[in-house]
Amino acid sequence: MESNYTYTSDFSGPAVAAVLTVEMILALIANGVVLSITLYQRKSLKQPSTIFFTSLILAHLVLNLLYFPFFIIAFAAEKWIFGSTDEEKKGTCYFVDFTFWWILLVISITLAAISFDRFLFIVKPHLHKRFMRAWVALTLTIAIWILSAVLSSVHVFGFHLYVSICISYSESIGFGVYYFLLSVTILGIIFVTSLWTFCFTRRFFKDQSVIAGESVYASKEKRLFGIFGSMLLMYGLCYIPGVLYFLFSLFFDVPLWFNTVATLCFLFITVGSPVIQSYFRPEIRSVLVSRFPLHFCVHC
Repeated sequence: MESNYTYTSDFSGPAVAAVLTVEMILALIANGVVLSITLYQRKSLKQPSTIFFTSLILAHLVLNLLYFPFFIIAFAAEKWIFGSTDEEKKGTCYFVDFTFWWILLVISITLAAISFDRFLFIVKPHLHKRFMRAWVALTLTIAIWILSAVLSSVHVFGFHLYVSICISYSESIGFGVYYFLLSVTILGIIFVTSLWTFCFTRRFFKDQSVIAGESVYASKEKRLFGIFGSMLLMYGLCYIPGVLYFLFSLFFDVPLWFNTVATLCFLFITVGSPVIQSYFRPEIRSVLVSRFPLHFCVHC
């Protein structure tokens, strides 16, 4: 079992730890700023979209506080040092792995919820105004966190084995089927609602351009479309290495460095997401512009 807690890869452990440290510091700053401004602008919490976006920020912070520190120390030491016996080390591995998969599911399902919320807001505004209240969004958010915890418990404690510094994998066909169905469901919701919203929005802009030309209202709708589109692109790029790693691992042995690269790419979402939110969310941007006018004017 000792080999399962030692880092053996082409990459230098301390170098990986240094990259993770930079990511963690940037993520703590970016997410901390967005969360602080959101709490300062408390009125914005009455909007369902703000609750969903804040849930993403909280998920990033949980990942930063309960996942990053363990692996930074482990990669720096080039072995898993949390526990004096194999059972204790395995227990801490389960905890860290559970945290990773829990937050991964929270982020993914929350993105699906944001996509559906945006679909209602643009395509079915009357239904959105009638049903999508702040308390509904909060209830959905709590349900997402609980459901993600349950699903994570199932596949972490039921399917996974550990190799090299507590990095997990699974040879179970059941896990492959489970992961595939879960991914198809989440991506299906995002794809269908996004495509429907895109087609409706494109037709709406075409009709409005004939009637009113360029308008502030159209600009606001494009901004709403822009934040989700930008986040979806960023999340997609960060997810791709991990998805490729999973698909390749189904057919042949994948080198450990591929897993390390996939993990580093995925963890970059904790930096990219709050940056995108700070640019597109009006309540965040207005505070930042008032505090750093010169910086924003230069970039605009």
